[in-house]
This record gives sequence, C-alpha cells and structure tokens, in this order.
Amino acid sequence: MTKLKKLIVSGIAVVLAVSLTACNVDIQSDALSDNSTDTSAVKTGYSVISTISDVTETTLTIDSVCAAVLVDNDGKVIDCKIDQAHIKPNLTQNNGDVADLRTKFEKQEDYGLRSASAIQKEWYEQISAFEDFTKGKTADEIINSVDENGYVSDTDLKASCTIKVSDISQAVANAIGSAQYLGASETDILRLAVSTQKNNSASSDTNLQYDSYYAAVTLNSDGIITSCLIDASQAKCTIADGMFTVSDCDFATKKELKEDYGMKGASQIGKEWYEQAGAFEEFAKGKTAAEITAVVGNDGYSSDADLSAGCTIDISPIVSNLVNAMA
Repeated sequence: MTKLKKLIVSGIAVVLAVSLTACNVDIQSDALSDNSTDTSAVKTGYSVISTISDVTETTLTIDSVCAAVLVDNDGKVIDCKIDQAHIKPNLTQNNGDVADLRTKFEKQEDYGLRSASAIQKEWYEQISAFEDFTKGKTADEIINSVDENGYVSDTDLKASCTIKVSDISQAVANAIGSAQYLGASETDILRLAVSTQKNNSASSDTNLQYDSYYAAVTLNSDGIITSCLIDASQAKCTIADGMFTVSDCDFATKKELKEDYGMKGASQIGKEWYEQAGAFEEFAKGKTAAEITAVVGNDGYSSDADLSAGCTIDISPIVSNLVNAMA
C-alpha cells in the first residue's frame, strides 16, 4: 500500500471512530434520559370488588370495596387509599330507599363500629392503619398478611386493625396488578372517591337499582390531574311480588363488563362505556377541578367538542365524584 493510500485509510478510520463515539454518546445520553424518566414515573391502579349478600325476602346488603394505589417500579405500594360503599335496602321501608348513602370512610364516627370493636377503633381508623401497612409491600406480601379467616395476621397491625380484610386485601392486590404508567410521579398526591345513588329510572316493581361511581386520581402540587381512572357499577336487585328474587352474587363494574355492557349499539359514536370512560380519563389529565366542572353542560353531558368526540355518556355523576376526590 502506498503512503498516500495509508494516509487516506487512516483518515477514514479517524472519522469513523469520531462519528461512532459521538453517536454512542448520543445513545447513552438518550438512555440516561429514558432511565431518569422511568425512575420518576410511577404506576396508578385501582380495583373494585362488589357483592350482593345476606339476601332475604325484603332485605339485602350491597357492598363495593374500592382500592386505589400508587406503585413503584418494583411493584411496591407507595400510597394506598381504600373505601367501601355499604348499603342495606329494605323493601318494607320507603320502597327500598336508603337515606344515608355515604361510604364507610365518609361516615367516620357515624358508622358506629367503635363500641363493638375489641380495640375501640372506628372503621375509618382501622382502614387507615391497613392503608399504611400496605406501603412498601408487594401484592403477594399483602395477600399473605391475611389469615384463612380473612383477618390480618401481622401482630403489629392487629393492634390497629381487627376488621375482616379478605376482600379489602384482594382489592389492593388487584389494583397493584392492574396499575399502569399513566402520567403520575412519586411526589403526586393519590385520592379516591366512591359515591352511590339510587337509579330511580331503572328501579320499579321488578327491580331496585343502586349505581356507584369510582374515581382514583393523582394530583401534582398545583392540584392538576396527572393520572385519572374512573369506573361505575350497577347493583341490580330483582323483585317479584314485593320480594327480592336476586341471589347472593358478585357483580362486575362497567369497565370489567367491556363489550358485555352493551352500549356500543345504542351509542351515537359507536363506542362502549369503557371506551368513552377512557376518553374522559385522557381529557381530565392536565386539568383542575374547576376546568373539569366547566365542561358539564346543563343536560349533564359534555359541552366540550373535543371530549364529545369520544365521550357522549352522561358525565355529571362522574364529574361530581371526581371533583369530590380532588377536594
């Protein structure tokens, strides 16, 4: 090889080496940037377990346990919120109307557990202790902390929580399992709200129906939504000759039902309830409570053109519950 050729080859090698080095730096820089983003991001999840139980001819109990979680990259709970809708309609009293539809947590002292509690603690106090217990734990660790009878087995936790937690622990585990990266950061605040109302239009001599709404939301320091999850369920209690004919059962949320909810055929935009709920969740991100409230029209439907393109369901109870979570 001549001297000139050697110089040309050497020059090309230097240029390639410099180019590859620069490229490698850029790749490493991008990777570090991605890792930094992944480190700050956390998952948001929720779960609902609903049952109709203790059915007699004229009475029954409707329960919906809801858990919301923030989960880190190792699947461990950063924060946890739990609440429970618990209503007992009686057909011999006001046609099954229940006057107080507050959740167990909302009732605070009015729930009335303290006097019957072996540790003299109300439900909201005991569930707060359980929420704190879940922090730093995985789904398996939480499930394994419950004995075969549904009570906590951890000695320290027993001092603060003696309620039955089988459904509660399962709801938390399910929430962890379903958690996704939706925009929340580790420093965000986690909130949960559950609200229940009688569905008068769906209730009749042959059916008594109570609808519950759920909102799990994370907020930044400015009160702006960073992640949002909503759902709803319908407790349909069939009646014949003035007596309940429904059996003890579990029932799914609208999101869990997916296509089986059966809205798509009647929807003017051809979308199921879970799809429209997803559009609302995306719309809510980056907004304040006031901005969310402002899009509810007088008829209860969205007055925002962008939201209406993906969500034409009645959003008034959804927004009311979401704003309650943000308060």
